[in-house]
Amino acid sequence: MAGAAALAIGAGPPAADAHVQIAPTVVAPNDPVKFTVLVPGERESETTKVDVKMPAELLPFSYEETPGWKRTLVKASNGGVDQIVWTGRLPRDGFVEFSFLAGTPPHTGEMAFKALQTYSDGTVVRWIGNPESEYPAPVVHVVAGATRENAGGEGHNPTAATSSSRSTPSAKSGSTDWAARIVAIVAIAAICVLAIEMRRLQRARERKTAIRR
Repeated sequence: MAGAAALAIGAGPPAADAHVQIAPTVVAPNDPVKFTVLVPGERESETTKVDVKMPAELLPFSYEETPGWKRTLVKASNGGVDQIVWTGRLPRDGFVEFSFLAGTPPHTGEMAFKALQTYSDGTVVRWIGNPESEYPAPVVHVVAGATRENAGGEGHNPTAATSSSRSTPSAKSGSTDWAARIVAIVAIAAICVLAIEMRRLQRARERKTAIRR
């Protein structure tokens, strides 16, 4: 009986050695960020589906294609993206990465990316627990003052410092250009006036010479 019990325990699914992860783990509020979900294969069978639920107020808008995998978007009632589902084949000793761009919430806090990992033998591992659990959900911290990524150049509401740094050189450059143009125009006008005066003096000398003759 004891041997049978030990055999039954050994035949059960192995404990999780690696976790589903997401990067980056710290982001700025109200910023377009490139998120990458890393999924390891950690059982004898292949991973065939990965389902990631988007945190509230996260706004996915662009997705990187992963060779060998098909992506499906599950929409929420408000038209936003509620879940991203990837289907394909992941060997037991491999890993796969899925990347997408998304706008972060306008306020600070934590975002949990709850994920379901389905294997070819029908096993579903639910990565939805707290950080101390056996199957934790990946967590991203939205922190004020964190470096802005502006992934894809889709940023909105840039910081005052960024706006100032972008506008100041432009204003100085514009002022310098106009000053240079004005100086050039004045110089050309002066040359023209001088040429006309020299021509007038030359004609006057020619007339005086003609009268004396």
